[in-house]
Amino acid sequence: MNHDLFTITDAKAKLPEIVRRSADHDVTLLRHGRPLAVVIGLARYEALLERMEDLDDRLSVYESRAAEPDLRISHDKVKSELGLVE
Repeated sequence: MNHDLFTITDAKAKLPEIVRRSADHDVTLLRHGRPLAVVIGLARYEALLERMEDLDDRLSVYESRAAEPDLRISHDKVKSELGLVE
């Protein structure tokens, strides 16, 4: 993925350009030559949020399965509990 770099000083003067560029790729803002922040476009932001929600849902399912005892019940036990055993 392309990645543009702007100093904070440049970013103040070029905010419209940075926002426009962020629609296509991430823009990193630098302070004293070090990364300080990243500007991303709305579509990428929404996609990241959706992906995080999906992963959080998967993790919740995994954690709930790990925390509960084995939920499998044998066919014979179900028949017995329902009174279907002859």
